[in-house]
Amino acid sequence: MRAKRLLVIAAFAALALGTAQTALADNNATGSVGAVQAGPVGVTPTAGVSQAGATAAASAPVAVGGSGNNTATNSVGAVQAGGGNTSNNSTGSVQVSSVSASPSASGGASGSSASASVPVTVGGGGSNTASGSTGGVQIGGGNASNGSAGVLQAGSPQAAPAVGASIVGEAVSASAPVGVAGSGNSAADSVGAAQVGGGNTVTRSFLSTQSGAMTAGTGAGAGGTTTSAPVTVGGGGTNSATDSTGSAQVGGGNTATGSTGTVQSGAVAATPSVASGPAAGAGSTAAAGASAAGVPSPGTRTSEGAPRPTRNAFGATKTPTSGPQALGQLPFTGLGLALFVVLGLVLATTGLTTRARVRPSV
Repeated sequence: MRAKRLLVIAAFAALALGTAQTALADNNATGSVGAVQAGPVGVTPTAGVSQAGATAAASAPVAVGGSGNNTATNSVGAVQAGGGNTSNNSTGSVQVSSVSASPSASGGASGSSASASVPVTVGGGGSNTASGSTGGVQIGGGNASNGSAGVLQAGSPQAAPAVGASIVGEAVSASAPVGVAGSGNSAADSVGAAQVGGGNTVTRSFLSTQSGAMTAGTGAGAGGTTTSAPVTVGGGGTNSATDSTGSAQVGGGNTATGSTGTVQSGAVAATPSVASGPAAGAGSTAAAGASAAGVPSPGTRTSEGAPRPTRNAFGATKTPTSGPQALGQLPFTGLGLALFVVLGLVLATTGLTTRARVRPSV
């Protein structure tokens, strides 16, 4: 009996090994000290509960992708995660391939519900390479650092937080997507460079900051009305800084050579908008059709059989249709006003003369 159990366990183990897929990336450390390497990783923790008509759920999937091998050659303290990372003759290099996370939560009770999600991604592909560098951090793929120190490079980050709720049949929502476009960052012989997005190049520079085209678009909706306020900075191109100190470039298409304290930005555009949903549009169309057909629209009062008075615009001269025509001037102006002024002066002079002649006795 015991022999049969061992035979069954061995058969299951053989099947498991026979159907296992090959690893997406291999880790190689040659002549390196303190190297930490890990292939693509994916976890999806979830939780949920339902009690007395109320429900709640949450999940937080996280994945570190990338393809290819992780290689560290003659390096010290190299950390590599995902795939396609290479470190040669470097010290303290941290390399992470594309990262994505999508935490979300939802709940509901008594006909009402609410949900929220925050998907985040950094980079989409490519490899990270660090050669002869010290203290370099590369995230997202497509980053290259050669002979540099203290360099931070990140692929195109994208985030789209959103929330929504439904209460008593009315729905509301809001979102705020943000992203930095581009791919491919390069830092050569530089110190203290920070590059985000892509299309950024820094050579022999000190304390340079570069960012690709940026987009941000907040939006909200309630009932049949939605609002949005998208903003973009730059549209493309590359940022380049050579032999410069303290340069900041945003949006793409910026070049700084032999400069100090330079700030450059691409074009900035904002297009806020407000729109009504189908229900509001249908109501407006119906109201317009009713007015055209002679039927009073909601919110407009009419009195049948009674003439509607004609109103003049503010500031316009009203001309009577019958009767004597009035002068085109305000009352008590012109010659009539002059007579009243003269009469006032005469009365004032008479009063002063009388007061001077008659003095009160003590």
